[in-house]
Amino acid sequence: MSNQAGIPIPQAGCQTLADLGSGQDAVVTGFLGGRRLQGRLLSLGLFPGQRLTVCQNNGASLIISRNGSQIVLGRGVSQKILVLPAGHCSRRESDCCCTPQDGGGHAKA
Repeated sequence: MSNQAGIPIPQAGCQTLADLGSGQDAVVTGFLGGRRLQGRLLSLGLFPGQRLTVCQNNGASLIISRNGSQIVLGRGVSQKILVLPAGHCSRRESDCCCTPQDGGGHAKA
């Protein structure tokens, strides 16, 4: 399911990017902002299904790494990015973006 802009509706178990600590991996599941914010995040290469790592979370800003590049985000923006911590994917393995070949995995039932 997705909203009018085509962005998937967040799934259960999501948290905001701001909630993650340094060194944690996650998969982007959606955004809580309007079209301008969504467009800005998409232009930065942050899209649902994108895997990223929090390099630093100092409480005021976050540095994240994705596809070998780093991005600095302010606290307000990071609170509007919904993520699912890596290793806790609720999707079927065949549909998952965090499969073992890219270092992710599924939670064991």
